[in-house]
Amino acid sequence: MKTFIFLLLIITTTLQAENSQWEKLIIEKILHSISHQSALKVYTEDTNLKEKLSSADNIHFTQSCDDATFVLATYKQKCKKPKIVFNYKDYLHSPEAIAVFFWQKGRPTIRFSSKRLEEFGLKVTGELSKFVSSK
Repeated sequence: MKTFIFLLLIITTTLQAENSQWEKLIIEKILHSISHQSALKVYTEDTNLKEKLSSADNIHFTQSCDDATFVLATYKQKCKKPKIVFNYKDYLHSPEAIAVFFWQKGRPTIRFSSKRLEEFGLKVTGELSKFVSSK
């Protein structure tokens, strides 16, 4: 029984680490497909997100929302910068949310708002352009 619990713990930890790595790669891809800047300034209050993206290439965290190019947040934050949110309800209710990334049934789901991208003068390029929605 102890062996089974130990094995289950190892598998769970491994899966969480893999999921975290996938999230890092997807968020990086989202940010770089929207912006052509080599170094992106990102603001977030989420410490887990900062940890995941700490080793990301060309993504630097700012202390102030005003200095950021993008915000990784919930819709409740009062910042008039383009936001990438992680909950579909936040995406629907936040006028600054240009993109949403969340897990649904074990699969990553990404959606961009063409209207909101246009309002900020942004455009999705590359392979993620197929996730732009006009709704």
